[in-house]
Amino acid sequence: MKNSMLVLCLSLVCLVSCTPQEGENIFSYQNGQVFAKEKFIKIGNDLNTQGWLDTCWAMPKYIVSSADICSENEEYDYQVKCINFSPTESSETDYEFIAIKSYNSGNFIFKRIGYGTLTKIKNSFNINANANFLQVPLNEETFALIFTGLQYMEEPNELMIVVVNKNNATLVYDGRAKVLNYSPYPNFSIEFVETLDWIVYEDNSSDYVPCSDCPKHRIWQEGNMLKYTTW
Repeated sequence: MKNSMLVLCLSLVCLVSCTPQEGENIFSYQNGQVFAKEKFIKIGNDLNTQGWLDTCWAMPKYIVSSADICSENEEYDYQVKCINFSPTESSETDYEFIAIKSYNSGNFIFKRIGYGTLTKIKNSFNINANANFLQVPLNEETFALIFTGLQYMEEPNELMIVVVNKNNATLVYDGRAKVLNYSPYPNFSIEFVETLDWIVYEDNSSDYVPCSDCPKHRIWQEGNMLKYTTW
């Protein structure tokens, strides 16, 4: 009887600690507008003061890519520019700055400097896509744009999520993410860790790999919302 109770207790502990908990909304909708939660903007705000953004925007710009996109109902059109401020050998793939223009309003509705070098989405998601971002529809007028950065030694790639709604764009997530699993829209989901381990193999080669005993994180879509959980 005691052994049975012990097994039951251990099973309950594992059930609670080893599986994802119910998700939290990453942002909120209020009167049709998107509002971010400060807790999910984990990196990058120190670089993105208005004064520094204005200074960077006034510098000579090198357009790495420029893509025209639209909402699901095709009523709202945008241009997404990935920009460098100095030419480099990798300037055809890597970039430093994101700018989103609304064709409907004629204004740039989003500007942000990456915490480090940003790059093509395939470098983080291990998918055969040559784009600098992913677009995830949330409803007829709203979608998320996913941007990623390069890994710097023990620092995982940057993961940046911008929600575009009509003539507005809102940063709702910016943090470190070494992607473990990815499912594309319409079942959009990212599972990742925020920490890397340094390991040495038997042949004396070495590498940074996802931390095996660190918290895991997941972001996924439910209807017109992005959810987050960690376990």
